[in-house]
Amino acid sequence: MSTVESEYKNELQEIKEEISSMRKEFNRFFEYSNQQYLEQILQDMKNNFSRILIDYVVEDSKNSLDENMIQDCKMKNFCESIFNDFLQGTAQLLNNDSVDPETIEQYYEQFNELKKEKAKYPKCETCFSEASKLFEKQVNLMRSLKIYEKEDDKEKIQNLPVEEVVKDVCDPIANKQRLTILKSIATDTKSFTQLSKLTGLNGGNLLFHLDKLLNTGMIQQISERGDYIITGKGYAALKGISNVYSQIKL
Repeated sequence: MSTVESEYKNELQEIKEEISSMRKEFNRFFEYSNQQYLEQILQDMKNNFSRILIDYVVEDSKNSLDENMIQDCKMKNFCESIFNDFLQGTAQLLNNDSVDPETIEQYYEQFNELKKEKAKYPKCETCFSEASKLFEKQVNLMRSLKIYEKEDDKEKIQNLPVEEVVKDVCDPIANKQRLTILKSIATDTKSFTQLSKLTGLNGGNLLFHLDKLLNTGMIQQISERGDYIITGKGYAALKGISNVYSQIKL
């Protein structure tokens, strides 16, 4: 091979290597650009969802305050405005990727200070309770969205005794008839006959479900043949189900 041919071959190889390098650089740039574009789309979707969610939460809070605060109080409009401002501020946290416990604690302290300053009359408790409930609803929503979690929440979850919870809580109420029984006696006692009419169960079938609730301490019988009443454990379980359902439904 002549010197000219050898130099030509070397130059050609260098050109090929340069083209290959440029192609790799271009591909990396293209992939990076696509990744940026995808990330931007996902961020836009998150922002749009957050705006819709925040608007819904704020509107829901306004309607609840308007309906459930003391209607004939001359301070209603003033206090309602203060509550709305507070809840609109906390609702904006839903737009965050994460909310640290210190921030939530600061809002709790702010609300408590507001209560000390403004709650001067017995009727005030009704309105402040409503505002507090709406704030808790927002905090629970943050938990559901996985943007807020307290350290003790994680510890409680990790220490949850699974077999015991299933046996003592889940199993007794994971049945339509038993949940109906529990719900029906949450506010009033019921006799065997009343529960039979309510559930459509007779004799042994109804006794089977009642025994499940009795043996796990969800309900009690006043006497050997008396009415059935809900226990503290049963009411706590029923209230917990109600809270979970309201969060999931939202």
